Amino acid sequence: MRQSRDLMHAATRRIPRVLHYVWFGMAADFGGKPWSLVHYVCLKSAVTHIRPERVLFHYDHEPAGPWWELTRDLVTLVKMTAPREIFGNPLAHVAHRADVVRLQRLIEHGGIYLDADVLVHRDFDDLLGESVVLGREGDVGIANAVILAEPNAPFLKRWLEAYRSFTGRWNEHSVLVPAKMAVEYPEEITVLSEKAFFWPLWHRGHIDWIFRSTRTIALDETYANHLWESSAWCFLEDLTPGQVRKKDTNFHLWARPYLENLSDNYGEASNVGQLRALRKRV
Repeated sequence: MRQSRDLMHAATRRIPRVLHYVWFGMAADFGGKPWSLVHYVCLKSAVTHIRPERVLFHYDHEPAGPWWELTRDLVTLVKMTAPREIFGNPLAHVAHRADVVRLQRLIEHGGIYLDADVLVHRDFDDLLGESVVLGREGDVGIANAVILAEPNAPFLKRWLEAYRSFTGRWNEHSVLVPAKMAVEYPEEITVLSEKAFFWPLWHRGHIDWIFRSTRTIALDETYANHLWESSAWCFLEDLTPGQVRKKDTNFHLWARPYLENLSDNYGEASNVGQLRALRKRV
């Protein structure tokens, strides 16, 4: 049954089943956060549900530590130098460098880009016949933490070209620009509701709903959840399988299946110590 369904989708597929991750930062961390349980769980969930042909991990400094050791065999490493400018405009923040590279790699290869803190709940097969797929981020705009695209997608080329006006404003080109372009070029993009990739949202009440509440988050309209690690890191730092098993919040229940064969104390206290040691060597 699975094989016949795969063949049917392959006949109409425009977006290749190739996953892309981008990991730039100081030493082995991304913006001050090491590769941790949450990143392993998220990538493992994507591999499990999307069944990619390959997982391309674009990086400047390879992550390290026990959670990376579990992850490394799941990916194909693509070492590169993080760009420092685009069309002569400086890319001062590591997040903006990653914003540019995800577009460049998707234009080149096509596929599915995921932020490392996106947890996948089901396959994306019914989306692969589109040219570009993005999801709304509440009423703010259309976010780039999840991007599906065919190679040389016109919408992505326009999006990258828009970086000629890049000024460094935090979410202008990652959220606001694609929302504006989606109105101007609706035939080039499929825009899904916030429930597809970005529900619950980033504000405190919703983060508590993900990480502290046992009130169920319905997933019937959801392909994946962005876990907002920048705001939720206090729930994720130094997390161990044992801690995940002790709670029944939404996140803990989502993460638990990907940790089944690991001891309760796997990776215990490794993240902060690892990051400090790496920083001493830089």
